[in-house]
Amino acid sequence: MHLRTVLLLALLAIIAGGGLLFYRAQQPPATTTTSSPIAAPAAPAAVTDQPQHPRIDDDAAILGPFVPRLGRMADAFYTDLGIDVRVATSSDTETSIEEQTNAMFEREQIGREAPVGGLLIVLNPKSGRARIEVGYTLEGALTDLHMSRIARDQLAPYASYGVAGMAVMDVLHYLRDHVYISAALGRLSLPEDLRKTRAYEEYQQYVSGGAGANTKLASTPADADLKKPVPGDRRARYAPASEVQDSVQAFLRASADLAGDPTLELFTEGSRLLRSYYPMAPFEEARRLERLQGSAPLQYIVQGDYAVATSKRPAHGFVPVLLHREGGLWRIDLVETWKNLFFDSDGNYFLRNSNTPYAFALKQFGSGQHFDGLSALPLRDVALSRWLEALDRDDVVASMWRAELWLRNGFVATRALLDYERALRLAPRDPWVLETFGERARYLGFPELAIPALEAIGRGVEMSLAGAYNEAGDPDGARHWVEQALEQNPYDLHALQWQRYLAEQAGKQDEVQRMDATLAKLQQDPERPYQPVMLYFHPQLPHFESNAPVDFEGTQVFDHSKFGVTLQNTSNRPVEIESVRLTSTGNAAASGLGDIRNYWRYPQGGGRLEAGEHVYFDKQWGFTVDTGHSHVRYVFHTCWHGVGSGVRQCRTQWVDTMPLIPNPQ
Repeated sequence: MHLRTVLLLALLAIIAGGGLLFYRAQQPPATTTTSSPIAAPAAPAAVTDQPQHPRIDDDAAILGPFVPRLGRMADAFYTDLGIDVRVATSSDTETSIEEQTNAMFEREQIGREAPVGGLLIVLNPKSGRARIEVGYTLEGALTDLHMSRIARDQLAPYASYGVAGMAVMDVLHYLRDHVYISAALGRLSLPEDLRKTRAYEEYQQYVSGGAGANTKLASTPADADLKKPVPGDRRARYAPASEVQDSVQAFLRASADLAGDPTLELFTEGSRLLRSYYPMAPFEEARRLERLQGSAPLQYIVQGDYAVATSKRPAHGFVPVLLHREGGLWRIDLVETWKNLFFDSDGNYFLRNSNTPYAFALKQFGSGQHFDGLSALPLRDVALSRWLEALDRDDVVASMWRAELWLRNGFVATRALLDYERALRLAPRDPWVLETFGERARYLGFPELAIPALEAIGRGVEMSLAGAYNEAGDPDGARHWVEQALEQNPYDLHALQWQRYLAEQAGKQDEVQRMDATLAKLQQDPERPYQPVMLYFHPQLPHFESNAPVDFEGTQVFDHSKFGVTLQNTSNRPVEIESVRLTSTGNAAASGLGDIRNYWRYPQGGGRLEAGEHVYFDKQWGFTVDTGHSHVRYVFHTCWHGVGSGVRQCRTQWVDTMPLIPNPQ
């Protein structure tokens, strides 16, 4: 994968302050024009041969697309630390995992030729167990107690699921951090050449300062449980306060003391959930503390119930402190911090997503893209933990909302992926499930997971697929989807800008010049033909009712919703609507509802809309039979042309109708 490709290093870094690493590249500028349709829905991507890597033995086939990335991480262990790391999965239920691990370690002679030693991670999906085996030279840094705790808490819960690859990736990142800090503390001996690397020297500087968090690192045992409960008589030291500055000081004390107790009320509820599901990485905690202290004096910016502690003179790698006021007390919001602030290859943080309530004070971190659907879901005065418990059932809608809560309210991605996976298992062709999972996978930096999900949807996601293929280092795949979009809408400004970008990346200067001329001519056209015919839905998320059919003009209607649809010509020219083909789909069988162009009444007749003109209708939507849907997506495929123009343009949009989820009792 190219260096400019978006990479997720590890979600363990989130809890510790490392965040997500993105190699930022020039991207096509965003526009208000989005995707256009393809000719017909695509079938799910065919299952290909399992990816291979010499250090990864996925006999149980549960690591999937994570294999290449895990392999690169294992290779980096050897190059940077002299440690031979292997990852294996097994379906053997006749032999204990301890025996399997010992036999594999000896059979493969793991670490025999490595300068420092060997490490083996084994997962067994049949038994739901995991084990980490280390060579004797690493036992001072990676004790049996520590490794058994990590295997039990961070690997075993995911051994039976497709998310196992992500869990292993998290653990490898954590172990790498732990080995480095152990070497810097003298608990592990590295060869001279490996102690001259930039990475090692960065760790070394934190344990040579002799004060504060550095001293705490040196005095903490290698296998200490940093998440143990803080005694009652010390909890006031880390309590939230009514003043922003006081809560920030409590946070600095918690970082300096390595107080990883996830129940501390200093943190928001979502942040406590996040802290409970990831082990605390002490070096990352110390590094964030040092950067905060090195960025003094802090500047406090408050807007309503949100506050940001930032700096006018930030140290390299500085991360602001985000706080949310709840019940009159300011609490640290780690979820919104790590969900929206990522770091690049130079260790600088930037705003990945500007759609956050803290954006008012994060301008120094860039503008960020606007990602819809990532903000925290409203909890209706019910505890997050109670919602997660109530939604834990084999129902596609419940599983999806549970996954969204894990990700959007707690940013616990491994748990979210388990529930997305359950929803996909329950409704493998449900476009709402496929789209949500695909877009979340893209946001987290896993285009390999996103692509097959998005390709199974069909119309309307061409530009998301172009982005995913580009992120996966496949410009030809990206170009294919851009061309699909332009076949349906030759004036799709977003697709044209992507076409120029891909030509520039390929070094095709003649094509770049042609695209510059095309874009300039299009954008200077006073008729603005690139502005599409748009649909707007009222409400944006209509209620879906499956339990109580209604009588509509003498007909019993099942699985019904009520919403209106505005059809608007957003260009500066008159257009004629050729067709608006409607289909309905969800977790049950799809239905074709035909051309509904004449549902609207056009003032000029003949499907004509003047420049900027709009028309509206509303109706009761539903079915004359009980479809078995848990929710319904209505997909509108609109085609039009400018009056006097022979250029046909099409666009696909949809509205999701959802059942009301009652508050947990």
